[in-house]
Amino acid sequence: PPVDGRPRVPFPDDPAMRVCPETVHRWVYADRHRRGRRARRLPRGSRRRRRRGGGRTSRFPIPGRAPISERPPEAGDRSGFGHWEADSVIGAGCDLHTEVERKTRFLMAGIVPDKTAGESVGAQLAMFSPLPAGARVSVTHDNGTEFARHTRLRELGMDTCFADPYSSRQRGGNENRNGMIRRYPHKRGEIRMGMAGELRKIVDEADNRPMRVLDYRTPAEAFADELLELQDQQGCCTSK
Repeated sequence: PPVDGRPRVPFPDDPAMRVCPETVHRWVYADRHRRGRRARRLPRGSRRRRRRGGGRTSRFPIPGRAPISERPPEAGDRSGFGHWEADSVIGAGCDLHTEVERKTRFLMAGIVPDKTAGESVGAQLAMFSPLPAGARVSVTHDNGTEFARHTRLRELGMDTCFADPYSSRQRGGNENRNGMIRRYPHKRGEIRMGMAGELRKIVDEADNRPMRVLDYRTPAEAFADELLELQDQQGCCTSK
C-alpha cells in the first residue's frame, strides 16, 4: 500500500502519523550510507535521484511536430480510448520501444536493434497495425530524435503530438511502465533480439496486475473490455 496511506489504518485519528512519499525519498537520499542501504527498496531502486521535472529534448527540430496542447481533450483526461504514450528503454546492445494506452494503462513493448527513427516507427507500425481504428487514435511522444518519422503513423489514421521538454509527467503512464520493465533488464543492461520471450513475460506481468485506478481490474481486462465495446458499436452501426 502507498506509504502515505498505510499509517491511516493503525492510526486513523492521529494527524501526526502522516507522511508523504516525497518526505520518505528526501530522507533516503539525504545520507550516503542510508541511500546505499535503502534506495534499492524504492520503486525505481536507484542510488541516484533524477532531477525533478527532468527529461530530454532534441537539439534537432522534428518535422511536423505538434505540441501536446493540440492533443484531444479526451486523451488528456484519459476519458477516451485509443490514445497512447510512446518511449524508449535504452539497453546495452538493443533497445526497447514501449507504448502505453492512457485510459487502460495497457502496455505493449518490442525489441529494436537501435534507437533510430526508422526502427522506432517500424516498431510502432507493427504494434498498431493489427488494432482496430478505434484503438489507435493518437500517440504522445517525448522529444527524442527516434520519433522524427512519427508522421508515418498518419498512414494508420493516427494523430501524433509531443510532450513539452522536461515534462515526463505528461507521459506518466509510460514512465511508470518503463520503470517496471527496468527492474528486469535494468537500464543500460544487456538487451538482445533473442529476448522476445523474456520481454513477453515481463509485459504480461505488468498487464495482468490489478490496479486501483482501474477499479482493481487489470490493464489487460480493461483493454479487452474497450475492444469489446468497439465491436459492439461497430455491430450497431452495421445493423442500422
